[in-house]
Amino acid sequence: MRNKILVAVDFEEQSLKAVKQSYHLAKLFDAELILLHVVEETNIMKSFFSHEEYYRKILLKAKERLNELEKIAKEMFVDSNIHVNSLIAKGKPYEQIIQAAIDNEVILIIIGKNNDIEKLQRKFIGSNTFNVIREAPCPVISIKGDDYFNEFRNILLPLDFTKPIQRPIQHAIKLGGYFGSTINILSVLPRDNKMNKLFKQVQLTQVKNMITRNGLRCTAEIVESKGEPVCKTIIKHAGKTDADLIIVITQQKKHFVPFFIGSTAQEIIYKSEIPVFSVIPSVKFSPGVVTSFVDPLGLMEQQHKKL
Repeated sequence: MRNKILVAVDFEEQSLKAVKQSYHLAKLFDAELILLHVVEETNIMKSFFSHEEYYRKILLKAKERLNELEKIAKEMFVDSNIHVNSLIAKGKPYEQIIQAAIDNEVILIIIGKNNDIEKLQRKFIGSNTFNVIREAPCPVISIKGDDYFNEFRNILLPLDFTKPIQRPIQHAIKLGGYFGSTINILSVLPRDNKMNKLFKQVQLTQVKNMITRNGLRCTAEIVESKGEPVCKTIIKHAGKTDADLIIVITQQKKHFVPFFIGSTAQEIIYKSEIPVFSVIPSVKFSPGVVTSFVDPLGLMEQQHKKL
């Protein structure tokens, strides 16, 4: 069965960029692209039309725009044999995105981040983007900014070792194998503490050895935040190292909500100008055998033998 990638489309600028970004990932994973637009009911629109008339008008308009976008995407991908399909759903956007991901068994969700939408409800109740990331059945790549990243050659993996790290490391190894990437591990310390720094160095060395044993290039570094927020230190480091993808751990169990995105991960997702690959520890990323990837050291062959 062919891999599938779901791209959430609201016709805003960032979601259109997400469609363009999805081309290289679809090509890499030999995946079909599913463009999903969700029509959300609003009380303002309902006050002008009857319930049936409202949905008829809004769905017709959405279908026209989605068909146009599907046509543009197919023209962009004409030489790549990438299949593009589109879906329209109605309801709460994040719920419909998650349901579509489940129904279609997608390996990845790509979603654009629009600043004006994200500013208000970012903490506990979450915006559509954060709710998707928090509850998705697969990894989510969130995209913001004007640059396009055709290949993720420098992957930044921040680790603080207070959360499960095995799954993020596995994802980093798998992604790195597909792209022939260098994995840059980063641990941020709030202050200069020699004992803590020594302990972190031992942990980083263990992770680095694990990654290099899988045939990937890897660097490991400890950086002091010097009083600034950890997320700011991480984003600055991403710029200094020319990272084109950040992998973050995004899900922790809390007694008062089913799932909660940690504050540092949340701020990275919100503020990063480069794509962020959000990892939920319980979720697997299994694109299977792909037809086109960079694997100079035979990493993927080794991994498939282990499965």
